[in-house]
Amino acid sequence: MSYKPAVRSLLQRVATGPVMGRQAENLQALSAVRNLHVSEPLTEIFMINSEDDFKNKVMRNTLPVIVNFHAEWCEPCHSLKPLLEKIAQENEGHLHLAEVAVDEHVDLLQAFEVTAVPAVLGIHRGMVVEKFVGLVSHKEVKGFVEKLLNK
Repeated sequence: MSYKPAVRSLLQRVATGPVMGRQAENLQALSAVRNLHVSEPLTEIFMINSEDDFKNKVMRNTLPVIVNFHAEWCEPCHSLKPLLEKIAQENEGHLHLAEVAVDEHVDLLQAFEVTAVPAVLGIHRGMVVEKFVGLVSHKEVKGFVEKLLNK
């Protein structure tokens, strides 16, 4: 589950706080988390940090995952990212979005034969079911997502 930074910080304090001398503070923090009301939808958008991370969050996911292979130096990637995030939020609970920085994960580039960025894969139950390369229109991305959700 993805948490907002403030909630994540609170959970870390609860989980890592010293056992002796801070039980009351930890219990208060845990109580605050239990009573937390979130008004914005929580969307699963995650950065891939390793090959194992990719296997666990993408390949073993029961929901379809849009995998965005991007680079910091890629201008079209910067244009596509907000669109993918918006579409992921619109389809909350039906799919996830994974971000893969190509300069850091050459092994994944080779495994999925990514030769240009941006490259976007639709993966469902461990299989690539849809793919596009380059900057495409909003309508084409919507069509991509519809096909991914209907697989």
